[in-house]
Amino acid sequence: MEALAVTAVAIAFYIAWNIGSNDSANAMGTAVGAGVLSFRQATLTIAIFVLMGAYLRGYKVMKTVGRGIVPEGYLTLEMAIIALLAAGIWVTIATVKGLPVSTTQAIIGGVVGVGLAIHAPVNWATLGKIAGAWVLSPIIAGILAMLLYRFYGYIIGRMRSISMIELLYKWLAVLGGAYMAFNFGTNEVANASGPLVGAGFVGPKIAGIFVATALSVGALTFSYAVMHTVGKKITALGPTSAFAAQFGSAMAVSLANVLGLPVSSSQAIVGGVIGVGIAAGEHVNKSVIKDVIFGWVATPTTAIIIALLIFRVFSMAGMI
Repeated sequence: MEALAVTAVAIAFYIAWNIGSNDSANAMGTAVGAGVLSFRQATLTIAIFVLMGAYLRGYKVMKTVGRGIVPEGYLTLEMAIIALLAAGIWVTIATVKGLPVSTTQAIIGGVVGVGLAIHAPVNWATLGKIAGAWVLSPIIAGILAMLLYRFYGYIIGRMRSISMIELLYKWLAVLGGAYMAFNFGTNEVANASGPLVGAGFVGPKIAGIFVATALSVGALTFSYAVMHTVGKKITALGPTSAFAAQFGSAMAVSLANVLGLPVSSSQAIVGGVIGVGIAAGEHVNKSVIKDVIFGWVATPTTAIIIALLIFRVFSMAGMI
């Protein structure tokens, strides 16, 4: 049992570290790229607001991931390990291949996979709601980003002081990043901790703090290059459009948090960027949309298959 516990904690830490290493750029890439915050200031802000989000509001999505798909009692610690491992393997493979995938969708696929493997009654109604949220979140993010872009564009257009405009840009970048980091805590943290909570291994509060800490370590140790890349790409749209895309996507993820539905913040960001691109009359890269659709379908499906294969291997080896 002790070895299982250590394994579960290690895999959960690895997945959360990956989320922090990559997705934290969605929260603070704009602020760092624009020179508003230093890298260390950005990662400290991420750590604070991720912990707040995980501790205060993370329980809803954890409950959905851990108990809403496979009923309580079926998801043992062994099954939680398989679900996490399946997600981790697929995300690693996709990263090596350069494929854009969502850890959220991989975790959901892993949980469904172990549910099918042990012949548990999978809650397909809840799964349908989650899939619907995956489709709607980038669309809603795009609509909200368009509205925000026009609203703030109107306000800034009426301002005459350059110093006031620059100050507003800085505060918008910090505020948008902090809001998105809080949403990481409420939604993304559940991706790594939900199966452990569902297995009864640890409570939501402790799980939230542990995984949020791992996410923060990932942001601090390995997010520098990604944060600068995302920051430069987003700020190229302009400060107003960058903020609108960031804040619009955060609002969409917040809506999913209220409903307790796990969604991809990365795909919401893409939806926000597309929205402001349309509002600004910029060309929208259709390949980006194809990447998002690919993630909706391929990631959970592949994670299900990997989870089934791992279950079979563990079963043959007498490990379960």
